[in-house]
Amino acid sequence: MDHHSFSQGRPECCLFQEMSTQDIAPASRFDFWVSDVVRTFSVDSPNDLQRKDFRAKVISLATATGEMHYAESDGISAHLTAQTIRNAEFDELALMLMLDGHVQCTYECGEPTTIGKGGFFLLDGSCPTSIRFSRHTVVQLDLSRPLLKSLFPGAVPAPSVINAALANSRLAGLLRDHLRQFPRMAMGLGPIEQQGLLDASESFALTTIEAAFSTSLQGTERSSAGLFAAAQRYIKRHLPIPELSPDAVAAAIGCSRSTLYRLFDDQELSVQGYIRELRLQQFLHLLQQENRTLPIQTLALRCGLYDWSNVSRLFRQRFGMSPSEARAATKR
Repeated sequence: MDHHSFSQGRPECCLFQEMSTQDIAPASRFDFWVSDVVRTFSVDSPNDLQRKDFRAKVISLATATGEMHYAESDGISAHLTAQTIRNAEFDELALMLMLDGHVQCTYECGEPTTIGKGGFFLLDGSCPTSIRFSRHTVVQLDLSRPLLKSLFPGAVPAPSVINAALANSRLAGLLRDHLRQFPRMAMGLGPIEQQGLLDASESFALTTIEAAFSTSLQGTERSSAGLFAAAQRYIKRHLPIPELSPDAVAAAIGCSRSTLYRLFDDQELSVQGYIRELRLQQFLHLLQQENRTLPIQTLALRCGLYDWSNVSRLFRQRFGMSPSEARAATKR
């Protein structure tokens, strides 16, 4: 079976594939699934039924920066301990939607919670967690931790708090309807369109999480500190958009442009300078972490750096080397 093993990480380029235990000998199916599909989590030893046969399949859309999976599987249980977190090679963070069956999820120092059909739960690789699935169907959408952090002025709420907020969110139904269309809506799309679907799905999920907490945040957002935090969040989430400007930020957070300038001036910053710095930092991060077969200019575009004639000059001024030199330095 020619396939990408997600237990080894993400693919280097856009991938749309289906994996199944169907062509594996029944007695080897559980071990195959655990070794090729499961990542980071420690899976419980198989019971007698799982040893005799284990049926599962997964349809995946993935790139070097994101993943989305539709999975059908027999029951399975796994754990994320403090030790596995320390030894993990990947930063796991995913929003899960139960399409069928149920899962019992227990976060560290918390009570077991059962999520059934139509329910969301956050799988956070930085938080010790135990999960016990019945026979189930699930959609998994990986999220960017920096983008999730950018939604909140302080610490990111615990996964159980995010789960509870989503359960009461009026947008959650729309997100649920969107995710239910995967993988059908990805079939027949080209790689660029599939990348767009993946990015749009993540953005929709993050927007839904942000909106779920909007009521509790409204009281603090009118203060200067709250407005500044809101501006920071908006900028971080919209870096790739070329139209990102002080006017756009001010309109998004509900203040005047002069107020926005004053907020940043109080922090000894400028709005445009802050946007430029974040874009350059993100560009550097992608050069160090991304698939090295992607053109450097493509990575720059992902960060909102569209004026390519000035990008190299700005990058060298900020980091003392060119983008190509920064990429080459990571290979040593």
